[in-house]
Amino acid sequence: MAGNPIIIPVASGKGGVGKTFVSVNLSYALASLAHKTILIDMDFGGANVHTVMGYDHAPDGIGNFINRPKANLADYALSTNNPYLSFIPGDAEMVGMSNLTAAQKRKMINAIRGLEAEYIVLDLGAGSAYNTIDFYMLSSIGVIVATPELTSILNAYAMLKNSIFRLLFTEMKKYPQTKQFMTSIMKQGGESAWKVSDILNGLFRIDPDIEADAAAMLSSFNPKLIINMAYKPKDLTSGEKLRKITKNYLNIEMEYLGFLYRDQAVENSIAQRHPLAVLDPNNATYQTVIRMAYKIASARKLPYFVLDIDNYEDSYEAIMDEATDDLSARQEGYSELANEELLSVNELLSSIKNLEYENIELRKKIAELEKKVIMKR
Repeated sequence: MAGNPIIIPVASGKGGVGKTFVSVNLSYALASLAHKTILIDMDFGGANVHTVMGYDHAPDGIGNFINRPKANLADYALSTNNPYLSFIPGDAEMVGMSNLTAAQKRKMINAIRGLEAEYIVLDLGAGSAYNTIDFYMLSSIGVIVATPELTSILNAYAMLKNSIFRLLFTEMKKYPQTKQFMTSIMKQGGESAWKVSDILNGLFRIDPDIEADAAAMLSSFNPKLIINMAYKPKDLTSGEKLRKITKNYLNIEMEYLGFLYRDQAVENSIAQRHPLAVLDPNNATYQTVIRMAYKIASARKLPYFVLDIDNYEDSYEAIMDEATDDLSARQEGYSELANEELLSVNELLSSIKNLEYENIELRKKIAELEKKVIMKR
């Protein structure tokens, strides 16, 4: 297991969209499916995973590892109340962390890849800083968290655009004949200043083999989208706009991983400084996160792709169905019993979600049995 974890970077185009909530609870969800998971706080300058975990002050973590030459990253992993989950804080001794050197990045990347875990979730910073982008590009299946607001969607697109160009610009350095062309592209600003197809066409004119190399690299990049803090199923269309823009301008396919409604329970968990997964594992929002984890764990093409593209080509329709079902479970349209005062609305919603929770528990037991069978072979 050591040295071959599946890395899941979680980022956002702007702050305040619930990125850390997703990172923490997705980590718990993977661990709840009996997968050894490590959550790492990589939000340089704004690390706050430890506060969600109930710590008043940041324990030693990423900053200490970077600043101590002989440090072992695994030594900074802290246990949680789930035996399958640990987390590495990121806030101690963070001086200079916003401007990591290339050597420090290599040290960090090698250490992450050498951790003993099935999944490593990286809670990255918001925005398009190079530190964020470089760690986001550690995996072809990074997660982008956005809200239905236009500014959030555009910032998410900008982050993906910068990531794609960073990837191309770095990869093309091995071909000296592309330097002048790539530099000219870099000087063009604005969301619509260039399309990836324009870059590929330019590379083709330089050398068809170089263009083929770039196209193959881009085809492996398959980011996942989570729309958070939504009010209604129609809010899913904002994510669909982002998917269409990235397809049109960046030549990449973005799939839905999940759709989360605004939930007072989420705000309560943040205020109480404990993950929703711990405070209320039966909560509808956390059950949706469980679905995301189950999709990840069930994919057959790991570790190359978190989700099997062939199986999830209709992800928009599937997530729309899930979003509609989830909203129905929140509406008072089911409240005949509540109107009769035979059952409160909260009790009814809890009953509905308990059925889903039981279904998840059965899936977990099946997964555990499958593991045992494999181990005995």
